[in-house]
Order: sequence, then C-alpha cells, then structure tokens
Amino acid sequence: MQIGYFKMQKQRYFISLSYNGKAYHGWQIQKNAITIQQILNEKLSLKFREPVELVGAGRTDTGVHAHFFVAHFDAYNKELDNISIVNALNSFLPADITIYQIIKVKQNAHARFDTIQRTYHYYLSSKKSSFFNNFYLNVPHLPDIVKMNDAAKKL
Repeated sequence: MQIGYFKMQKQRYFISLSYNGKAYHGWQIQKNAITIQQILNEKLSLKFREPVELVGAGRTDTGVHAHFFVAHFDAYNKELDNISIVNALNSFLPADITIYQIIKVKQNAHARFDTIQRTYHYYLSSKKSSFFNNFYLNVPHLPDIVKMNDAAKKL
C-alpha cells in the first residue's frame, strides 16, 4: 500500500488466544461451516479496516477446545497498544473466544513453523458433571493407566 511518497510495509503480529470449540467446526476455515479462524479473520479485518488472514500454529477438530493457541497475521504498520486492542477485540468476539495478547514480531516469524512444543490434554471422568461435561469424556469405568502407559511406550 502506498500513501503519497510513503510505501507502507505490513508488520507481522503473533496473537495468543483460547477458545471453547463446542460451537465450531475446528480452527481451519471450511466451506459451509463456522470456524474459529473465520470468526477471528472477520473481527480482525473489521477492527483493522483491512483484510486479515490468520495462520494458526496448528489445527483443532470440530468441538475441540484450545486453552492456549498462537496464530500470526500481517497488517499495515500499526502501532498497537496491546491492552486497548485486546480489550476492544474481546468486547465484540463471542464469549467462547478470548484473545490474551497481540505482539509485533519479526517479519519472518511463523506461528506454525516456529512452534517448538504442542501439548494435548485428554480428560476422562467416570462421574457425570453438569458443569464439565463439555470438557471430559464420560466413561463408565476409568481405564487402567499402567496398561495405557505401557502401550504408549510401544508407539
């Protein structure tokens, strides 16, 4: 983009967030399905008044939650006040998506390829819970953890 004699450069930003994926068809944009990436692209594009496309550090499937997820996007030179922009974005995002931070990074930083660790948690419960039923797999009997760990060592 050029304004007068000045050519504006896009800056890269990392955004950290969390989401409850129950109402979504995963992270990645899909035709005929609402996804986390789609919602965030729309809201960031509105806020920054330019098209914004997020690149996630990974993907989640339908109904899967993320406690801490990182993505990146490029936007024209913007001096972002992290607290103000995060509060503004959170005020018009759905309640099940929360942004924690937006930071300017080097232009070649990449949310997916620079990730050094991913951690997945799977929760099982043998007790029914009205509050946590969206976060636990309810099983009639808890599995034998020792046998599961032995099997995992063979993978």
